[in-house]
Amino acid sequence: MAGIRDRDFLVACGRLASALHLSASTARQRAEYRAVQEGIRDPAAKLELVERMVAEATSKSHEQGERLDAQLHALESEANFLTED
Repeated sequence: MAGIRDRDFLVACGRLASALHLSASTARQRAEYRAVQEGIRDPAAKLELVERMVAEATSKSHEQGERLDAQLHALESEANFLTED
């Protein structure tokens, strides 16, 4: 599969990589795979797809952060619990 030389697409893939904590090439491969699944061939449509993927990853990241914060709070009954070796 020939690589896209579109700078905007590659920059968007870099943002996707940062949002998903992946390498840039892996993020680009995910974007290309999803474009193939959706039947997208136009470079502008691929760029729009990557922007949507970035928005999804960012919103999910925020939700996961809130979920982790909620899980890290100790229950009242377990607040003073310690384990011994």
